[in-house]
Amino acid sequence: MSIEKNNKVTIVTDDNLGECYSEFYEYYWEKKCNKGAVNDTFNEYVNSNCFLELLDKMKNKTSDWNVGYGMLFPEDFDDPDNPDDEENIGENNICFFSGPDYEDYEDIIGYEEFYKYLVPACEFYVERRHPEHKKKVKRKLKEIRKAYGLKKHNFLQNISKLF
Repeated sequence: MSIEKNNKVTIVTDDNLGECYSEFYEYYWEKKCNKGAVNDTFNEYVNSNCFLELLDKMKNKTSDWNVGYGMLFPEDFDDPDNPDDEENIGENNICFFSGPDYEDYEDIIGYEEFYKYLVPACEFYVERRHPEHKKKVKRKLKEIRKAYGLKKHNFLQNISKLF
């Protein structure tokens, strides 16, 4: 089974989904992105047909959970204002999970680390899946950075390839 390619762009199909996942993991490994649940979730996202909509969910801090992977924001826990709640992930954090029981693999990361993982996922999406979405992805990344209160200078080095 080979990946259908048009230059560097891969068209994701049911027949090549495993190879597409491997392609993303290799890319992320090269970028030194090594958080298991974050990698698994972004891999599912960039190889889906709804990545742009998921970027909007991220901007709006809206959780997304699926069978075996997803991201959760503090507002989805019982009492985000109670630091003693063992389910509390903390303010300005995102919980990524993967695995069949939702808690098999879990990574809780802050907004800055989240953005550092998001940028290479967006680069991969634009370079290898949908180059025609480059302007949309660039705009959405800026919106996310603003929504999370992240300073631009912290990430100029990370996004130079995309912009």
